[in-house]
Amino acid sequence: MQESSDIAYYFDVLKRRKYQFLLPAGAVFSLIFILAFVLAPVYKSTATILIEDQDIPQDLVQTTVTGFVEERLQAISQVVLSHGNLLNIIKEFELYPDLVGKYTTEEIIAKMREDIQLEPITAEVTNQYSGRPGTATVAFTLSYEGRSPQKVAQVANVLTSLYLKENLKEREEKATSTFEFLELQLAELRSEILELESNIAAFKEDHVNELPELLIHNMNSMERLQRELDQVQEQIVSLKNRKVYLEGQRASIDPHLRIVSNDGTRFPTAREDLEKLRREFLSLQSRYSARHPDVLAMQKQIESLEKEVDAADNLESISREIKNKEQELTVLRKRYSEKHPEVVLLRKQIDSLNESLEEAALQDAMFDSTSELPDNPGYIQIETQIASTELEIAEAERNYAELANKYASYQRRIINTPQVEQEYKVLLRDYENAQIKYQDINNRLLSAREAKGLEQSQLAERFTLIDPPIVPEKPIRPNRLALILVGFVLSLGVGAGTGTVLEFMDRSIRRPEELSAIVKYPVLAIVPYWETELEARALVRKKWIMTLVFFSSMALSVAAIHIFFMPIDVIAVKIVRKIILNF
Repeated sequence: MQESSDIAYYFDVLKRRKYQFLLPAGAVFSLIFILAFVLAPVYKSTATILIEDQDIPQDLVQTTVTGFVEERLQAISQVVLSHGNLLNIIKEFELYPDLVGKYTTEEIIAKMREDIQLEPITAEVTNQYSGRPGTATVAFTLSYEGRSPQKVAQVANVLTSLYLKENLKEREEKATSTFEFLELQLAELRSEILELESNIAAFKEDHVNELPELLIHNMNSMERLQRELDQVQEQIVSLKNRKVYLEGQRASIDPHLRIVSNDGTRFPTAREDLEKLRREFLSLQSRYSARHPDVLAMQKQIESLEKEVDAADNLESISREIKNKEQELTVLRKRYSEKHPEVVLLRKQIDSLNESLEEAALQDAMFDSTSELPDNPGYIQIETQIASTELEIAEAERNYAELANKYASYQRRIINTPQVEQEYKVLLRDYENAQIKYQDINNRLLSAREAKGLEQSQLAERFTLIDPPIVPEKPIRPNRLALILVGFVLSLGVGAGTGTVLEFMDRSIRRPEELSAIVKYPVLAIVPYWETELEARALVRKKWIMTLVFFSSMALSVAAIHIFFMPIDVIAVKIVRKIILNF
Protein backbone atom coordinates (compact mmCIF):
# COMPACT_ATOMS: atom_id res chain seq x y z
CA MET A 1 0.00 0.00 0.00
CA GLN A 2 2.89 2.32 0.87
CA GLU A 3 4.59 1.58 -2.51
CA SER A 4 1.40 2.50 -4.40
CA SER A 5 1.23 5.75 -2.47
CA ASP A 6 4.87 6.57 -3.38
CA ILE A 7 4.26 5.85 -7.06
CA ALA A 8 1.17 8.03 -7.02
CA TYR A 9 3.21 10.74 -5.36
CA TYR A 10 5.91 10.58 -8.03
CA PHE A 11 3.29 10.75 -10.78
CA ASP A 12 1.79 13.70 -9.03
CA VAL A 13 5.20 15.39 -8.90
CA LEU A 14 5.76 14.65 -12.57
CA LYS A 15 2.33 16.01 -13.44
CA ARG A 16 2.82 19.09 -11.33
CA ARG A 17 6.40 19.76 -12.50
CA LYS A 18 5.92 18.79 -16.14
CA TYR A 19 6.88 22.21 -17.38
CA GLN A 20 9.96 22.37 -15.15
CA PHE A 21 10.92 18.98 -16.68
CA LEU A 22 10.01 19.68 -20.29
CA LEU A 23 11.25 23.23 -20.74
CA PRO A 24 14.96 22.63 -19.75
CA ALA A 25 14.94 19.29 -21.52
CA GLY A 26 13.44 20.80 -24.66
CA ALA A 27 15.90 23.70 -24.58
CA VAL A 28 18.93 21.44 -24.26
CA PHE A 29 17.66 18.99 -26.87
CA SER A 30 16.80 21.80 -29.29
CA LEU A 31 20.23 23.35 -28.78
CA ILE A 32 22.07 20.09 -29.41
CA PHE A 33 19.75 19.21 -32.29
CA ILE A 34 20.40 22.53 -33.98
CA LEU A 35 24.13 22.21 -33.25
CA ALA A 36 24.20 18.76 -34.86
CA PHE A 37 22.93 20.22 -38.12
CA VAL A 38 24.74 23.54 -37.92
CA LEU A 39 28.24 22.06 -37.49
CA ALA A 40 30.13 22.00 -40.79
CA PRO A 41 30.79 18.50 -42.13
CA VAL A 42 34.38 17.22 -42.16
CA TYR A 43 35.43 14.88 -44.97
CA LYS A 44 38.37 12.49 -45.01
CA SER A 45 40.22 11.02 -47.98
CA THR A 46 42.60 8.12 -47.31
CA ALA A 47 45.29 6.43 -49.39
CA THR A 48 46.71 2.99 -48.58
CA ILE A 49 50.37 2.44 -49.48
CA LEU A 50 51.94 -1.01 -49.45
CA ILE A 51 55.60 -1.45 -48.47
CA GLU A 52 56.94 -4.06 -50.92
CA ASP A 53 60.19 -5.96 -50.46
CA GLN A 54 62.83 -5.90 -53.17
CA ASP A 55 62.26 -8.20 -56.14
CA ILE A 56 65.79 -9.64 -56.20
CA PRO A 57 66.67 -11.83 -53.17
CA GLN A 58 68.88 -10.10 -50.63
CA ASP A 59 71.26 -13.06 -50.70
CA LEU A 60 72.20 -12.02 -54.24
CA VAL A 61 72.11 -8.22 -53.97
CA GLN A 62 72.26 -6.35 -50.68
CA THR A 63 70.71 -2.89 -50.53
CA THR A 64 72.66 -0.04 -48.90
CA VAL A 65 69.49 1.58 -47.54
CA THR A 66 69.01 0.00 -44.13
CA GLY A 67 67.05 0.84 -41.00
CA PHE A 68 63.52 0.35 -39.75
CA VAL A 69 60.59 1.32 -41.93
CA GLU A 70 59.13 3.42 -39.11
CA GLU A 71 62.30 5.51 -38.94
CA ARG A 72 62.29 6.13 -42.68
CA LEU A 73 58.59 7.03 -42.60
CA GLN A 74 59.29 9.59 -39.89
CA ALA A 75 62.18 11.01 -41.89
CA ILE A 76 60.05 11.22 -45.06
CA SER A 77 57.23 12.85 -43.06
CA GLN A 78 59.60 15.54 -41.85
CA VAL A 79 60.48 16.37 -45.45
CA VAL A 80 56.97 16.13 -46.92
CA LEU A 81 55.32 18.03 -44.08
CA SER A 82 57.92 20.77 -44.14
CA HIS A 83 56.91 24.41 -44.02
CA GLY A 84 57.56 25.05 -47.70
CA ASN A 85 55.65 22.03 -49.03
CA LEU A 86 52.56 22.63 -46.90
CA LEU A 87 52.53 26.36 -47.68
CA ASN A 88 52.64 25.60 -51.42
CA ILE A 89 49.74 23.14 -51.07
CA ILE A 90 47.69 25.68 -49.07
CA LYS A 91 48.24 28.34 -51.71
CA GLU A 92 47.60 25.97 -54.61
CA PHE A 93 44.24 24.68 -53.34
CA GLU A 94 43.25 27.80 -51.36
CA LEU A 95 42.82 25.86 -48.13
CA TYR A 96 41.58 27.29 -44.84
CA PRO A 97 40.13 30.52 -46.26
CA ASP A 98 38.31 31.17 -42.98
CA LEU A 99 41.63 31.12 -41.09
CA VAL A 100 43.55 33.42 -43.44
CA GLY A 101 43.86 36.84 -41.91
CA LYS A 102 42.83 35.67 -38.44
CA TYR A 103 45.80 33.39 -37.69
CA THR A 104 49.47 33.43 -38.58
CA THR A 105 50.95 31.28 -41.33
CA GLU A 106 52.64 29.04 -38.77
CA GLU A 107 49.34 28.42 -36.98
CA ILE A 108 47.59 27.58 -40.27
CA ILE A 109 50.41 25.15 -41.21
CA ALA A 110 50.20 23.59 -37.73
CA LYS A 111 46.43 23.13 -38.28
CA MET A 112 47.12 21.40 -41.61
CA ARG A 113 49.66 19.08 -39.94
CA GLU A 114 46.93 18.11 -37.46
CA ASP A 115 44.59 17.31 -40.34
CA ILE A 116 47.17 14.98 -41.94
CA GLN A 117 47.32 11.53 -40.40
CA LEU A 118 49.75 8.67 -41.05
CA GLU A 119 48.91 5.33 -39.49
CA PRO A 120 51.10 2.23 -39.97
CA ILE A 121 49.56 -1.16 -40.67
CA THR A 122 51.40 -3.96 -38.90
CA ALA A 123 51.33 -7.72 -39.24
CA GLU A 124 52.69 -10.65 -37.28
CA VAL A 125 55.85 -11.96 -38.96
CA THR A 126 58.77 -14.25 -38.13
CA ASN A 127 62.27 -12.78 -38.10
CA GLN A 128 64.28 -14.54 -40.82
CA TYR A 129 67.52 -14.19 -38.82
CA SER A 130 66.48 -14.93 -35.23
CA GLY A 131 63.35 -16.99 -36.01
CA ARG A 132 61.38 -15.15 -33.34
CA PRO A 133 57.86 -13.87 -34.00
CA GLY A 134 57.26 -10.16 -34.03
CA THR A 135 55.40 -7.34 -35.69
CA ALA A 136 56.44 -5.53 -38.85
CA THR A 137 55.01 -2.59 -40.73
CA VAL A 138 53.73 -3.89 -44.06
CA ALA A 139 51.73 -0.83 -45.16
CA PHE A 140 50.47 2.52 -43.96
CA THR A 141 47.54 4.82 -44.56
CA LEU A 142 47.84 8.51 -45.37
CA SER A 143 44.75 10.65 -44.71
CA TYR A 144 43.72 14.27 -44.95
CA GLU A 145 40.66 15.89 -43.43
CA GLY A 146 38.84 18.97 -44.66
CA ARG A 147 35.45 20.55 -45.36
CA SER A 148 35.50 20.23 -49.15
CA PRO A 149 35.35 16.65 -50.49
CA GLN A 150 37.01 17.57 -53.78
CA LYS A 151 39.88 19.48 -52.15
CA VAL A 152 40.36 16.76 -49.56
CA ALA A 153 40.83 14.17 -52.30
CA GLN A 154 43.15 16.47 -54.27
CA VAL A 155 45.34 17.26 -51.25
CA ALA A 156 45.47 13.57 -50.31
CA ASN A 157 46.62 12.72 -53.84
CA VAL A 158 49.33 15.40 -53.70
CA LEU A 159 50.56 14.17 -50.31
CA THR A 160 50.59 10.58 -51.54
CA SER A 161 52.64 11.58 -54.59
CA LEU A 162 55.08 13.47 -52.37
CA TYR A 163 55.54 10.45 -50.10
CA LEU A 164 56.15 8.13 -53.07
CA LYS A 165 58.57 10.54 -54.76
CA GLU A 166 60.42 11.37 -51.55
CA ASN A 167 60.89 7.67 -50.79
CA LEU A 168 62.41 7.03 -54.22
CA LYS A 169 64.51 10.17 -53.98
CA GLU A 170 65.76 9.36 -50.49
CA ARG A 171 66.70 5.78 -51.39
CA GLU A 172 68.50 6.85 -54.58
CA GLU A 173 70.34 9.62 -52.73
CA LYS A 174 71.44 7.25 -49.99
CA ALA A 175 72.60 4.64 -52.50
CA THR A 176 74.41 7.30 -54.55
CA SER A 177 76.02 8.94 -51.52
CA THR A 178 77.17 5.52 -50.27
CA PHE A 179 78.68 4.71 -53.66
CA GLU A 180 80.43 8.09 -53.91
CA PHE A 181 81.76 7.82 -50.35
CA LEU A 182 83.19 4.35 -50.99
CA GLU A 183 84.64 5.54 -54.31
CA LEU A 184 86.37 8.42 -52.51
CA GLN A 185 87.66 6.06 -49.83
CA LEU A 186 88.99 3.72 -52.51
CA ALA A 187 90.81 6.58 -54.25
CA GLU A 188 92.40 7.65 -50.95
CA LEU A 189 93.47 4.08 -50.23
CA ARG A 190 94.89 3.77 -53.74
CA SER A 191 96.99 6.89 -53.14
CA GLU A 192 98.04 5.55 -49.74
CA ILE A 193 99.11 2.22 -51.27
CA LEU A 194 101.14 4.00 -53.96
CA GLU A 195 102.82 6.10 -51.29
CA LEU A 196 103.58 2.99 -49.22
CA GLU A 197 105.01 1.24 -52.28
CA SER A 198 107.19 4.27 -52.94
CA ASN A 199 108.32 4.30 -49.29
CA ILE A 200 109.14 0.57 -49.43
CA ALA A 201 111.11 1.04 -52.66
CA ALA A 202 113.03 3.99 -51.17
CA PHE A 203 113.66 2.01 -47.98
CA LYS A 204 115.00 -0.93 -49.97
CA GLU A 205 117.20 1.40 -51.98
CA ASP A 206 118.59 3.03 -48.80
CA HIS A 207 119.12 -0.34 -47.09
CA VAL A 208 119.76 -2.53 -50.11
CA ASN A 209 122.49 -4.52 -48.33
CA GLU A 210 120.84 -4.60 -44.89
CA LEU A 211 117.55 -6.29 -45.72
CA PRO A 212 116.58 -9.36 -43.65
CA GLU A 213 116.67 -11.68 -46.65
CA LEU A 214 120.40 -10.83 -47.14
CA LEU A 215 121.40 -11.70 -43.56
CA ILE A 216 122.70 -15.21 -44.40
CA HIS A 217 124.56 -13.87 -47.45
CA ASN A 218 126.18 -11.13 -45.32
CA MET A 219 127.25 -13.64 -42.67
CA ASN A 220 128.77 -15.95 -45.29
CA SER A 221 130.59 -12.98 -46.81
CA MET A 222 131.96 -12.04 -43.38
CA GLU A 223 133.32 -15.55 -42.89
CA ARG A 224 134.94 -15.48 -46.33
CA LEU A 225 136.48 -12.04 -45.65
CA GLN A 226 137.76 -13.21 -42.28
CA ARG A 227 139.59 -16.07 -43.96
CA GLU A 228 141.05 -13.70 -46.55
CA LEU A 229 142.12 -11.27 -43.79
CA ASP A 230 143.91 -14.06 -42.01
CA GLN A 231 145.68 -15.06 -45.21
CA VAL A 232 146.74 -11.49 -46.00
CA GLN A 233 147.91 -11.02 -42.39
CA GLU A 234 150.09 -14.11 -42.69
CA GLN A 235 151.40 -12.79 -46.00
CA ILE A 236 152.29 -9.42 -44.40
CA VAL A 237 154.09 -11.12 -41.52
CA SER A 238 156.02 -13.28 -43.97
CA LEU A 239 157.00 -10.28 -46.12
CA LYS A 240 158.14 -8.30 -43.10
CA ASN A 241 160.26 -11.22 -41.94
CA ARG A 242 161.77 -11.40 -45.41
CA LYS A 243 162.49 -7.67 -45.32
CA VAL A 244 164.24 -8.02 -41.97
CA TYR A 245 166.34 -10.85 -43.38
CA LEU A 246 167.32 -8.82 -46.48
CA GLU A 247 168.15 -5.76 -44.39
CA GLY A 248 170.43 -7.97 -42.30
CA GLN A 249 172.21 -9.13 -45.44
CA ARG A 250 172.43 -5.55 -46.70
CA ALA A 251 174.05 -4.44 -43.47
CA SER A 252 176.90 -6.92 -44.00
CA ILE A 253 177.63 -5.73 -47.56
CA ASP A 254 179.59 -2.58 -48.40
CA PRO A 255 177.62 -0.44 -50.87
CA HIS A 256 180.81 0.68 -52.65
CA LEU A 257 183.29 -1.40 -54.66
CA ARG A 258 186.84 -1.50 -53.50
CA ILE A 259 189.30 0.61 -55.61
CA VAL A 260 192.12 -1.59 -56.94
CA SER A 261 195.46 -0.33 -58.43
CA ASN A 262 197.12 -1.62 -61.59
CA ASP A 263 199.19 -4.03 -59.66
CA GLY A 264 196.12 -5.49 -57.92
CA THR A 265 196.41 -3.61 -54.66
CA ARG A 266 192.97 -2.57 -53.18
CA PHE A 267 192.62 0.93 -51.74
CA PRO A 268 190.89 0.95 -48.33
CA THR A 269 187.54 2.63 -47.76
CA ALA A 270 186.81 5.49 -45.35
CA ARG A 271 185.38 3.11 -42.80
CA GLU A 272 188.48 0.87 -43.06
CA ASP A 273 190.77 3.91 -42.81
CA LEU A 274 188.78 4.96 -39.70
CA GLU A 275 189.29 1.57 -38.10
CA LYS A 276 193.00 1.63 -38.94
CA LEU A 277 193.43 5.14 -37.52
CA ARG A 278 191.58 4.18 -34.34
CA ARG A 279 194.02 1.28 -33.82
CA GLU A 280 197.02 3.52 -34.48
CA PHE A 281 195.57 6.18 -32.18
CA LEU A 282 195.40 3.67 -29.37
CA SER A 283 199.09 2.80 -29.98
CA LEU A 284 200.09 6.47 -29.93
CA GLN A 285 198.16 7.11 -26.73
CA SER A 286 200.12 4.37 -25.10
CA ARG A 287 203.40 5.97 -26.08
CA TYR A 288 202.72 9.71 -25.97
CA SER A 289 200.71 12.12 -23.98
CA ALA A 290 197.40 13.57 -25.06
CA ARG A 291 199.02 16.83 -26.12
CA HIS A 292 201.60 15.28 -28.28
CA PRO A 293 201.46 16.69 -31.80
CA ASP A 294 201.19 13.25 -33.42
CA VAL A 295 198.32 12.35 -31.11
CA LEU A 296 196.47 15.61 -31.82
CA ALA A 297 196.96 15.28 -35.56
CA MET A 298 195.69 11.68 -35.59
CA GLN A 299 192.71 12.68 -33.40
CA LYS A 300 191.72 15.32 -35.94
CA GLN A 301 191.95 12.75 -38.78
CA ILE A 302 189.72 10.34 -36.81
CA GLU A 303 187.10 13.05 -36.16
CA SER A 304 187.05 13.99 -39.83
CA LEU A 305 186.56 10.36 -40.90
CA GLU A 306 183.86 9.81 -38.27
CA LYS A 307 181.90 12.80 -39.66
CA GLU A 308 182.24 11.41 -43.15
CA VAL A 309 181.06 7.92 -42.15
CA ASP A 310 178.24 9.26 -39.96
CA ALA A 311 177.00 11.55 -42.71
CA ALA A 312 176.82 8.66 -45.14
CA ASP A 313 175.01 6.45 -42.62
CA ASN A 314 172.55 9.26 -41.66
CA LEU A 315 171.72 9.97 -45.30
CA GLU A 316 171.01 6.34 -45.96
CA SER A 317 168.91 5.99 -42.77
CA ILE A 318 166.79 9.06 -43.57
CA SER A 319 166.21 7.86 -47.13
CA ARG A 320 164.93 4.49 -45.91
CA GLU A 321 162.65 6.15 -43.33
CA ILE A 322 161.22 8.52 -45.97
CA LYS A 323 160.53 5.57 -48.25
CA ASN A 324 158.71 3.73 -45.42
CA LYS A 325 156.63 6.81 -44.55
CA GLU A 326 155.67 7.32 -48.17
CA GLN A 327 154.46 3.72 -48.39
CA GLU A 328 152.37 4.22 -45.24
CA LEU A 329 150.94 7.46 -46.72
CA THR A 330 149.94 5.58 -49.88
CA VAL A 331 148.02 3.04 -47.80
CA LEU A 332 146.32 5.72 -45.66
CA ARG A 333 145.22 7.77 -48.69
CA LYS A 334 143.32 4.78 -49.98
CA ARG A 335 141.44 4.48 -46.68
CA TYR A 336 140.99 8.13 -45.69
CA SER A 337 140.73 11.56 -47.28
CA GLU A 338 143.51 14.16 -47.45
CA LYS A 339 142.03 15.98 -44.42
CA HIS A 340 142.14 12.96 -42.15
CA PRO A 341 144.33 13.62 -39.04
CA GLU A 342 146.57 10.59 -39.62
CA VAL A 343 147.19 11.57 -43.26
CA VAL A 344 147.99 15.18 -42.29
CA LEU A 345 150.38 14.03 -39.51
CA LEU A 346 152.19 11.60 -41.80
CA ARG A 347 152.62 14.25 -44.48
CA LYS A 348 154.16 16.60 -41.91
CA GLN A 349 156.57 13.85 -40.81
CA ILE A 350 157.59 13.21 -44.45
CA ASP A 351 158.20 16.94 -44.99
CA SER A 352 160.34 17.06 -41.87
CA LEU A 353 162.37 14.00 -43.00
CA ASN A 354 162.89 15.60 -46.43
CA GLU A 355 164.33 18.68 -44.75
CA SER A 356 166.61 16.45 -42.68
CA LEU A 357 167.60 14.58 -45.84
CA GLU A 358 168.61 17.84 -47.54
CA GLU A 359 170.77 18.83 -44.60
CA ALA A 360 172.38 15.36 -44.52
CA ALA A 361 173.00 15.57 -48.28
CA LEU A 362 174.75 18.91 -47.86
CA GLN A 363 176.96 17.42 -45.22
CA ASP A 364 177.60 14.34 -47.31
CA ALA A 365 178.53 16.47 -50.33
CA MET A 366 181.50 17.81 -48.39
CA PHE A 367 183.10 14.41 -48.52
CA ASP A 368 184.25 12.92 -51.76
CA SER A 369 184.07 9.34 -50.81
CA THR A 370 180.34 9.50 -49.81
CA SER A 371 179.11 11.63 -52.66
CA GLU A 372 179.02 8.68 -54.94
CA LEU A 373 176.11 6.31 -55.26
CA PRO A 374 176.42 2.63 -54.22
CA ASP A 375 178.11 0.67 -56.96
CA ASN A 376 178.41 -2.74 -55.35
CA PRO A 377 176.24 -5.18 -57.44
CA GLY A 378 175.50 -7.39 -54.42
CA TYR A 379 174.43 -4.37 -52.40
CA ILE A 380 172.29 -3.05 -55.25
CA GLN A 381 170.60 -6.46 -55.67
CA ILE A 382 169.78 -6.63 -51.96
CA GLU A 383 168.44 -3.04 -52.15
CA THR A 384 166.26 -4.05 -55.10
CA GLN A 385 164.89 -7.07 -53.23
CA ILE A 386 164.19 -4.92 -50.18
CA ALA A 387 162.35 -2.34 -52.30
CA SER A 388 160.35 -5.08 -53.99
CA THR A 389 159.50 -6.59 -50.61
CA GLU A 390 158.41 -3.17 -49.33
CA LEU A 391 156.12 -2.74 -52.35
CA GLU A 392 154.64 -6.16 -51.73
CA ILE A 393 154.13 -5.26 -48.06
CA ALA A 394 152.44 -2.01 -49.06
CA GLU A 395 150.20 -3.82 -51.55
CA ALA A 396 149.37 -6.47 -48.97
CA GLU A 397 148.61 -3.81 -46.36
CA ARG A 398 146.41 -1.97 -48.89
CA ASN A 399 144.65 -5.23 -49.68
CA TYR A 400 144.28 -5.87 -45.96
CA ALA A 401 142.80 -2.40 -45.42
CA GLU A 402 140.31 -2.95 -48.25
CA LEU A 403 139.31 -6.33 -46.84
CA ALA A 404 139.01 -4.80 -43.35
CA ASN A 405 136.77 -2.06 -44.73
CA LYS A 406 134.60 -4.64 -46.47
CA TYR A 407 134.51 -6.73 -43.31
CA ALA A 408 133.48 -3.69 -41.25
CA SER A 409 130.85 -2.85 -43.87
CA TYR A 410 129.35 -6.37 -43.68
CA GLN A 411 129.57 -6.21 -39.90
CA ARG A 412 127.61 -2.94 -39.89
CA ARG A 413 125.04 -4.52 -42.20
CA ILE A 414 124.54 -7.45 -39.84
CA ILE A 415 124.35 -5.14 -36.81
CA ASN A 416 121.80 -2.89 -38.56
CA THR A 417 119.75 -5.80 -39.92
CA PRO A 418 117.48 -6.23 -36.80
CA GLN A 419 116.55 -2.54 -36.76
CA VAL A 420 116.12 -2.49 -40.53
CA GLU A 421 114.03 -5.65 -40.28
CA GLN A 422 111.77 -4.03 -37.69
CA GLU A 423 111.26 -0.90 -39.79
CA TYR A 424 110.79 -3.04 -42.89
CA LYS A 425 108.17 -5.17 -41.15
CA VAL A 426 106.31 -2.01 -40.07
CA LEU A 427 106.23 -0.83 -43.69
CA LEU A 428 105.15 -4.27 -44.93
CA ARG A 429 102.46 -4.50 -42.22
CA ASP A 430 101.08 -1.07 -43.16
CA TYR A 431 101.18 -2.10 -46.80
CA GLU A 432 99.39 -5.40 -46.15
CA ASN A 433 96.76 -3.69 -43.99
CA ALA A 434 96.21 -1.10 -46.71
CA GLN A 435 95.88 -3.89 -49.29
CA ILE A 436 93.33 -5.74 -47.13
CA LYS A 437 91.38 -2.56 -46.50
CA TYR A 438 91.55 -1.69 -50.20
CA GLN A 439 90.16 -5.10 -51.15
CA ASP A 440 87.40 -4.76 -48.55
CA ILE A 441 86.44 -1.26 -49.75
CA ASN A 442 86.59 -2.47 -53.35
CA ASN A 443 84.17 -5.32 -52.56
CA ARG A 444 81.89 -2.89 -50.77
CA LEU A 445 82.08 -0.54 -53.73
CA LEU A 446 80.97 -3.32 -56.06
CA SER A 447 78.05 -4.09 -53.73
CA ALA A 448 77.20 -0.38 -53.55
CA ARG A 449 77.25 -0.17 -57.36
CA GLU A 450 74.82 -3.09 -57.54
CA ALA A 451 72.63 -1.51 -54.85
CA LYS A 452 72.68 1.79 -56.73
CA GLY A 453 71.52 0.06 -59.91
CA LEU A 454 68.88 -1.75 -57.87
CA GLU A 455 67.49 1.54 -56.57
CA GLN A 456 67.62 3.24 -59.95
CA SER A 457 65.75 0.31 -61.52
CA GLN A 458 63.19 0.50 -58.67
CA LEU A 459 63.67 -3.18 -57.89
CA ALA A 460 64.49 -2.57 -54.23
CA GLU A 461 62.05 -2.00 -51.38
CA ARG A 462 59.46 0.52 -52.53
CA PHE A 463 56.10 2.12 -51.74
CA THR A 464 53.20 0.93 -53.91
CA LEU A 465 49.87 2.74 -53.95
CA ILE A 466 47.20 0.05 -53.66
CA ASP A 467 44.23 2.20 -52.62
CA PRO A 468 44.36 5.73 -54.02
CA PRO A 469 42.52 8.56 -52.29
CA ILE A 470 39.01 9.23 -53.67
CA VAL A 471 36.42 11.94 -53.20
CA PRO A 472 34.54 11.07 -49.96
CA GLU A 473 30.74 10.73 -50.27
CA LYS A 474 29.87 11.46 -46.66
CA PRO A 475 31.59 13.27 -43.82
CA ILE A 476 33.32 11.49 -41.02
CA ARG A 477 32.05 14.00 -38.50
CA PRO A 478 29.96 15.24 -36.96
CA ASN A 479 27.92 12.04 -36.43
CA ARG A 480 24.61 13.78 -36.35
CA LEU A 481 22.51 10.81 -35.26
CA ALA A 482 24.84 10.00 -32.38
CA LEU A 483 24.92 13.67 -31.42
CA ILE A 484 21.09 13.82 -31.40
CA LEU A 485 20.89 10.66 -29.27
CA VAL A 486 23.42 12.07 -26.83
CA GLY A 487 21.48 15.33 -26.79
CA PHE A 488 18.26 13.45 -26.09
CA VAL A 489 19.75 11.57 -23.16
CA LEU A 490 21.40 14.74 -21.89
CA SER A 491 18.14 16.68 -22.16
CA LEU A 492 16.31 14.02 -20.15
CA GLY A 493 18.95 14.25 -17.48
CA VAL A 494 18.88 18.04 -17.42
CA GLY A 495 15.06 18.06 -17.25
CA ALA A 496 14.92 15.45 -14.51
CA GLY A 497 17.63 17.20 -12.57
CA THR A 498 15.97 20.58 -12.84
CA GLY A 499 12.57 19.23 -11.75
CA THR A 500 14.08 17.30 -8.86
CA VAL A 501 16.00 20.31 -7.57
CA LEU A 502 12.92 22.53 -7.76
CA GLU A 503 10.83 19.90 -5.97
CA PHE A 504 13.29 19.64 -3.11
CA MET A 505 13.49 23.40 -2.82
CA ASP A 506 9.67 23.73 -2.69
CA ARG A 507 8.44 23.76 0.93
CA SER A 508 4.72 23.53 0.06
CA ILE A 509 2.57 20.83 1.72
CA ARG A 510 1.50 18.33 -0.90
CA ARG A 511 0.56 15.19 1.06
CA PRO A 512 -1.52 14.45 4.18
CA GLU A 513 1.45 12.91 5.89
CA GLU A 514 3.37 16.18 5.63
CA LEU A 515 0.43 18.11 7.19
CA SER A 516 0.02 15.54 9.98
CA ALA A 517 3.75 15.72 10.73
CA ILE A 518 3.56 19.48 11.08
CA VAL A 519 0.35 19.86 13.18
CA LYS A 520 0.80 16.61 15.15
CA TYR A 521 -2.85 15.60 14.42
CA PRO A 522 -4.17 13.05 11.96
CA VAL A 523 -5.90 14.17 8.73
CA LEU A 524 -9.57 13.25 8.76
CA ALA A 525 -10.50 13.94 5.08
CA ILE A 526 -9.03 15.16 1.79
CA VAL A 527 -10.99 17.65 -0.31
CA PRO A 528 -10.09 17.46 -4.09
CA TYR A 529 -9.41 20.52 -6.21
CA TRP A 530 -12.43 21.78 -8.14
CA GLU A 531 -11.49 23.18 -11.55
CA THR A 532 -13.52 26.16 -12.90
CA GLU A 533 -14.65 26.52 -16.51
CA LEU A 534 -12.17 29.33 -17.12
CA GLU A 535 -9.32 27.20 -15.92
CA ALA A 536 -10.45 24.34 -18.16
CA ARG A 537 -10.41 26.61 -21.22
CA ALA A 538 -6.94 27.88 -20.35
CA LEU A 539 -5.73 24.33 -20.04
CA VAL A 540 -7.08 23.41 -23.49
CA ARG A 541 -5.47 26.52 -24.97
CA LYS A 542 -2.16 25.60 -23.45
CA LYS A 543 -2.34 22.10 -24.92
CA TRP A 544 -2.93 23.47 -28.40
CA ILE A 545 0.01 25.82 -28.03
CA MET A 546 2.26 22.99 -26.91
CA THR A 547 1.15 20.85 -29.86
CA LEU A 548 1.82 23.71 -32.27
CA VAL A 549 5.27 24.24 -30.78
CA PHE A 550 6.04 20.54 -31.08
CA PHE A 551 5.05 20.28 -34.72
CA SER A 552 6.87 23.52 -35.54
CA SER A 553 10.03 22.13 -33.98
CA MET A 554 9.62 18.97 -35.98
CA ALA A 555 9.21 20.98 -39.17
CA LEU A 556 12.30 23.04 -38.39
CA SER A 557 14.28 19.87 -37.67
CA VAL A 558 13.26 18.29 -40.98
CA ALA A 559 14.17 21.49 -42.82
CA ALA A 560 17.57 21.58 -41.10
CA ILE A 561 18.23 17.93 -42.03
CA HIS A 562 17.23 18.64 -45.65
CA ILE A 563 19.45 21.73 -45.90
CA PHE A 564 22.51 20.88 -43.82
CA PHE A 565 22.73 17.10 -43.83
CA MET A 566 20.98 15.35 -46.72
CA PRO A 567 17.87 15.90 -48.85
CA ILE A 568 14.75 14.26 -47.49
CA ASP A 569 14.11 12.33 -50.70
CA VAL A 570 17.60 10.85 -50.58
CA ILE A 571 17.10 9.83 -46.96
CA ALA A 572 13.75 8.24 -47.89
CA VAL A 573 15.33 6.31 -50.76
CA LYS A 574 18.12 5.03 -48.48
CA ILE A 575 15.62 3.98 -45.82
CA VAL A 576 13.50 2.12 -48.37
CA ARG A 577 16.64 0.46 -49.81
CA LYS A 578 17.76 -0.73 -46.40
CA ILE A 579 14.30 -2.06 -45.62
CA ILE A 580 14.18 -3.93 -48.93
CA LEU A 581 17.71 -5.35 -48.42
CA ASN A 582 16.92 -6.45 -44.89
CA PHE A 583 13.75 -8.21 -45.91
